[in-house]
Amino acid sequence: MNNHFRKVWRIPVLLLLVTVFGLLASLLGTGAWYLLSWIALSVPLAVITWKIRG
Repeated sequence: MNNHFRKVWRIPVLLLLVTVFGLLASLLGTGAWYLLSWIALSVPLAVITWKIRG
């Protein structure tokens, strides 16, 4: 049961962490942090686009 839980929720939790990082980087950082926030916030959009097309 525990292995199944990890297998199902691994990618959504990873996308959540990347999104939270991107939001915090854009709110709290300046300079290079803005670039990192754009990259981090683009990852979930790229995954969604990839899954819809695939």
